[in-house]
Amino acid sequence: MKGVLLLTIFFSFSVWAQAQREVSVIVTAEGYYPKSLTVFQGESVKFYVTSTVEAPDCFLLQGHEVFLAANKGKITEAQTKFEHTGVYNYYCPSSKHQGKVTVLKKFVPQAAPARKMASEDPAVWVPKEYE
Repeated sequence: MKGVLLLTIFFSFSVWAQAQREVSVIVTAEGYYPKSLTVFQGESVKFYVTSTVEAPDCFLLQGHEVFLAANKGKITEAQTKFEHTGVYNYYCPSSKHQGKVTVLKKFVPQAAPARKMASEDPAVWVPKEYE
């Protein structure tokens, strides 16, 4: 399992300045690692998939036309964009491994409304002696 963690760390680094997220998924005897991922709506994600077991496995991503083979010692990759929020499953029908990608709505802060100074408002009260 230590080798799996090192491999995950090695492939999980992504450059934040890039317009896409990079994610590694490792197939083990216990299933996928990680079992769940979280991304934001509109993000492009590049998946790197490999395996630690001899038996061939796969990675299918629901609703995104991604199908990758997962073989020990080889890395396969695919890229997709998550346009809609929701939960998308990834799985392999032969091994029954399952995982999920949760797509969240990205919070975009809006500019604060412009504030007016009291002196700019013509409806400001003025004493009678100054009229």
